[in-house]
Amino acid sequence: MRRRTDRDVACPAQDLHPARLLGICGTKILGRRIVLFDSVESTNAAAMAAVVAGAAEGTLFIAERQTLGKGRKGRSWFSAEGKSLTFSLILRPPRKEEALTAILALAVVRALWNFVGRSTVKWPNDVFLNGRKLAGILAESREGAVVVGLGLNVNETPADFPSAIAGEATSMRIAAKKTFDRARVLCRILEMFEALYEEFQRGGFAPLRKDVEDRLLYIGERVSIESGGNVFKGNMIGITDEGYLRLEAGGTERVFSSGDLTLVGKTRRR
Repeated sequence: MRRRTDRDVACPAQDLHPARLLGICGTKILGRRIVLFDSVESTNAAAMAAVVAGAAEGTLFIAERQTLGKGRKGRSWFSAEGKSLTFSLILRPPRKEEALTAILALAVVRALWNFVGRSTVKWPNDVFLNGRKLAGILAESREGAVVVGLGLNVNETPADFPSAIAGEATSMRIAAKKTFDRARVLCRILEMFEALYEEFQRGGFAPLRKDVEDRLLYIGERVSIESGGNVFKGNMIGITDEGYLRLEAGGTERVFSSGDLTLVGKTRRR
């Protein structure tokens, strides 16, 4: 596979060429080192390999095409070549990393406000728009580092999605009825995430919890969560200062650090 570099010929205005990203992104650390793949199995896997080699915090891995894109629990992640944003970042947080998916989800929601309006967070790692899945997040840790990956549907049309997910997925283009410059969308997400990550480094997740809760799906509704091989049902209260799910069932509160969340009466989304 060929990696594009800053020495390549200038790319079209909407390309994700590193030289262009470095010129328009207003970040200090995140995305100041960039690896862009024409094709790769998984940006998270590439970033995890780079962690072992000692890659710096903030290194950004982007793929125009993923052949083995993955979501939580080994599920596959679909991305349309040249239309999606699929990228991963290397982080070296000074504290526990469990809430980093929620922080990135909050960054996406805030960043996309001026592009497509209000979107929401589905605990623990999805972003929804108009009731359909817009983005998914995956975090993995190794040797003191954390790799956070994001798959965001940007310029897909309904015909781009496989039939298995066509009824559940959406894109920014579908919602706004126009195409977007993926580089500018990416930069806005990176800028927002860097600001939130700096806040997290100073004070942990607790100061950000309320902002995430205000954007959470299913607060106050009856939900089902599959965790540790068991299924629990109850009313979703919110999340803790660590980003864990709070569930009330029969007058007792339970807390879950991970799991698959479904609104009772609805089938599980991808």
